[in-house]
Amino acid sequence: MTSFFVLPSQHEELARDEITSISKSYDTKTRVQSSPRLVFVESKVSWKKIASRSTFSRYSGEILDTFEDSSQIDLSITKPESFVCRTINLSSKKIGTSLERQVGGILKKKWDSQVSLSNPHLTVYVIVTDDKKYLGIADNIVTPVHPIKSVKHPHEIDMKLGRCVVNLSQLNEGKTLCDPFCGTGTILLEAESMGINAIGIDYDKIMCKITSKNLAANGFRSRVINSQYNKMLDFKDEIDGIVTDLPYGISSRSSIPPQRLVKDFLSIIPKRKKLVMVYKKGLEVEEMNKAKKYEIYRHKSLTRVIGVLS
Repeated sequence: MTSFFVLPSQHEELARDEITSISKSYDTKTRVQSSPRLVFVESKVSWKKIASRSTFSRYSGEILDTFEDSSQIDLSITKPESFVCRTINLSSKKIGTSLERQVGGILKKKWDSQVSLSNPHLTVYVIVTDDKKYLGIADNIVTPVHPIKSVKHPHEIDMKLGRCVVNLSQLNEGKTLCDPFCGTGTILLEAESMGINAIGIDYDKIMCKITSKNLAANGFRSRVINSQYNKMLDFKDEIDGIVTDLPYGISSRSSIPPQRLVKDFLSIIPKRKKLVMVYKKGLEVEEMNKAKKYEIYRHKSLTRVIGVLS
């Protein structure tokens, strides 16, 4: 099966790699092809599974065919009770509604199905790129469900980015993640919402209490430990990956200089454990030279970097 995922124009590389990471966490033989803002995934993993986890995919479904002219369209699938046709223009040219109307008219004549704009049983996507026209379908709209965040903090990682960094770790259900700077628990919450076990560590008692409240609001049971980040070594045989957002500025409450904190933290990462680390740009250290990196601009004085290190 070939699935498609339409990506936002912002953070496109990060969005593409998130899709790839989710797919490969379930199927190592996954094959991925991409063009601007469009990803095709050949995998035994359903598009719905990937879309339910992905932060950034805007539209998703199954690719059925390509076509040159709308008169060539012949979707050999079971007649839907109702459908709607949507055009997604990823080309450099402006496209009106004529193609959408043509394809919709052909399918209505073929199927004799009701057209429903608000609640269709099937959505037919006409995806237009500079090179090809694709036909895709989806029998429902799948979006990730974020957990409840009852107590927040101004310097915390946002929920969408928290889910993304968990996905970049390529951990799936039943695996165990450790966040040694768990703060208010965003990463733990997103991990548990996807069936991933989680252990949170933070040296700030107040943050640990907030995390525990946020977990309880969702009925989650991640362990939260008030300790220094080196406490994760006690769980090195239990955890499968480390995903964390390093504290910065006034939120760090640490006497250790930020760059020294990064070096010390990286020096104790257990071997053969995947690391996904978010940190402030400018804190680059030699140990992260081999990491895949993505920059997230926040404002003129803050750019966050996501580093993925296997």
